[in-house]
Amino acid sequence: MTDALWWLPSVIVLGVVVAAIALAVSASRRKARGIRAAENAEIAERARTAAISLVRADDLIEAATDELGFAIAQFGERATADFAAALDVSKRQLREAFALKQKLDDGVPDTDTQTRQWTEQITRLADEATNRLNAQTREFDTKRVVEQNAPLQLEQLRRRLDRATDRLAGGAATLDRLATTYSASALAAISGNVQRARAAIDEGRRAADAADARLAAGATEPVGDQVSAAEHGLFTATTLLDAIETGEDQLHVAFASLGTALAGAETELAEARALRDRHEESETSTELNRVIADADTVVAELRRPGRVSDPAADLARLREALDGLDVTRSEARNRQLRLDNAREAFVGARLAARSQIGITRDFITANRGRVGADARTRLAEAERQLTLAEVEADPVTALDAARRAMTHATDADALAHYDAP
Repeated sequence: MTDALWWLPSVIVLGVVVAAIALAVSASRRKARGIRAAENAEIAERARTAAISLVRADDLIEAATDELGFAIAQFGERATADFAAALDVSKRQLREAFALKQKLDDGVPDTDTQTRQWTEQITRLADEATNRLNAQTREFDTKRVVEQNAPLQLEQLRRRLDRATDRLAGGAATLDRLATTYSASALAAISGNVQRARAAIDEGRRAADAADARLAAGATEPVGDQVSAAEHGLFTATTLLDAIETGEDQLHVAFASLGTALAGAETELAEARALRDRHEESETSTELNRVIADADTVVAELRRPGRVSDPAADLARLREALDGLDVTRSEARNRQLRLDNAREAFVGARLAARSQIGITRDFITANRGRVGADARTRLAEAERQLTLAEVEADPVTALDAARRAMTHATDADALAHYDAP
């Protein structure tokens, strides 16, 4: 019996494998159905959104068409040209969107990619048309508010124009006062502001008068443009008059900065004169004297009584003069420092050279018959260089000579010891 059922284990294994494969295939199918369901849900949601946008845009175009007729009657075709153009563009976009919707709804099968692209395009076209018309509608709503409030707004504008007119005299007085302290170049940015402000006020009044005339005559033409022109004139005049006050503050601050800079220049000049007077190099003192004189001239000019100032230009001129002074003074300090350092170093170098010369001279004297000419020659040169160093007035040159003396004395000592080991 055992021999007869030898095939049974194989059958069991095969059954297990088949069952596993069946389970895997079933799971894969369930997953695929889930993915497809999610995709279908997304497509359905996109289609719903597109349909809502399309209906909203269609309703708005109908309403905007009526709104445009009202706007033309109230404001005229010229003032509503942009509105009409926007409506035409929105209508073209809506026709394109309806054509895409028809392609989705006809009996021709569409791929998922086509459905997604066309649905997104419908939503975009409808939303753009809606946003464009909403912007135009809001603009004309604002214009209507302006027309409704025009009488009160014109009354307020006239009072503000009157106040701006009252400021003209103060602005002119400020400019006259500033002209006694500051030059024409300093006042150039604001010198014509009173005249320009007066012209702007006059333009504002003319616009307000035109609007009042239309309102008084009961004309149907809108007055919004005239109100805007009056507001612009008022704004321009106010800005110009404010600039006079701001300019005055800025000039006073700059003038105070100039005074501080001139006080600082006096200190720098005093330091430069002290350096010139104690400097050991005549050439450097001469150069210092030149830049001091140039800076002195600038400072004296800027301090001249009764002089009108351009603080910005004056500060730049003073800074240029002081920059030249700073450069020359820095170079002079470096040269003087070099002299001072050389003088200090010379003391040690001279002592070292004198000591080495004495030691070498004593060794040669003690070994007269054994030390040759080379050592004696180096020693003689060392003594000569030391003599030159001690009589040299220039500390740098003296230091160099003392160092050469030390070098020759050291060479002489080495040669002498070589000759007389």
